[in-house]
Amino acid sequence: MKMKQNIDPNDIHSAIATWSGFIYQGKIALLHTLRTINSGSYNVINCLQLDSIEDFAIVDNETDLNPLTIHQVKAVKSSQYSDYKEAFIKLEERLLQFPCNGAFFHLAMENKKTPSDIKNLHPKMSIYEYDAGQTYCSLENVNTWIEIQITLYLNSFSLGHHSGSESIIRNHLEAQIFNQVISIHANNHERNGLSISEGAYYYVIPFSSFISVLNSNPTSLLGLEYYLFNTKELLNNYYTEFCLEQDELANGNVSNDIKTKLDIYLQQINGLDNSQLLDFIRKLIPDRQFKLDTLKDFLENNIPKDGFKDAFMQCLYDLRVSDSKIEKGFTWIGNDAKRYIATAIVSNQSNINKICLRIYKNILETDFETPYECDVLITSGLENNSMLETLNNQFNVSEIDNIEEFKKNNITKWSTVSFVKIETAKNNLND
Repeated sequence: MKMKQNIDPNDIHSAIATWSGFIYQGKIALLHTLRTINSGSYNVINCLQLDSIEDFAIVDNETDLNPLTIHQVKAVKSSQYSDYKEAFIKLEERLLQFPCNGAFFHLAMENKKTPSDIKNLHPKMSIYEYDAGQTYCSLENVNTWIEIQITLYLNSFSLGHHSGSESIIRNHLEAQIFNQVISIHANNHERNGLSISEGAYYYVIPFSSFISVLNSNPTSLLGLEYYLFNTKELLNNYYTEFCLEQDELANGNVSNDIKTKLDIYLQQINGLDNSQLLDFIRKLIPDRQFKLDTLKDFLENNIPKDGFKDAFMQCLYDLRVSDSKIEKGFTWIGNDAKRYIATAIVSNQSNINKICLRIYKNILETDFETPYECDVLITSGLENNSMLETLNNQFNVSEIDNIEEFKKNNITKWSTVSFVKIETAKNNLND
């Protein structure tokens, strides 16, 4: 008979309050779950637990969520043993605190010490092995590894006719993790709701939920919701890349205040429903047409990686905490009493005419409302005192605005809208 451990979840700190659900940690948890399912070494009562006992754990629902294995994940761009030593020690201590069948450490880069060297130094834990001799999994490769496991499952259960849809299936498997994080936060905000630590402990995902997705017809999983979820995944990947790059530039000395600020921002983005997400994205890229009706739209008319990282994320990194809720976009009130909004516009000054014209056309062709909600657009490299003045240098906007077809857009409200670089915005916003 399995022994029940006496675990009080309130004694366990959970970082899920600032955990996005899509980043590397969640993907690795999914990858291990799929590998466990494919190996057949699981029970139908097994569940995935996120960021409670450890970064993730496989728990037994029959014995009140006793851990079977515990896993620590580190998305660190370092191959030095010294950068992991403290985490190795903590994982060994966690195994003593929560006895189970094994404690595994997941690396994103190959370590200079071999797994056997690390095992000799830390005998209570093991470096996770993804394949024979493969003891690390990078952020760039984790999706491929997950989809390999999906293919193995499809072939093992006579579902090979669904091959080619692995990315669609992966998307919906990751949604199981994302929705769990959202549920924990939603319950925490309810009257008499659970604490974050309690929610992270008790809100587990049964293996049967993942198996149900694996057995589904992929064509039933397509649609706008699929493309929006993929867009969120892209944003989370861009976010993770940006944070790793900043950590590398700062030699690991990015302040906890900045990390927490960015995590909370991303948590807010991940909490947007479909309608809110569409509105948010259009505010980020007012110079680009954005639609998600088809896969072609998703690939060609989405948020550019450079824009999201080098303009929008850099803006959030450099500026003080935003004055507005996410529904209004990330905005700040400056010393000049103007309302600034962060964008993903990345360009140099020589392209100012093109950017203004693209935004203008975007307003004419859609119900785009950003010009009525801000005075200044923050970009990576543009400075401009008047959008309207720049447009009038190319053609007479006032004449076009007299045409009834265009009058409804009230384009002249752009007369006070300007562009500033992030550095300029910092001077007006951070004092």
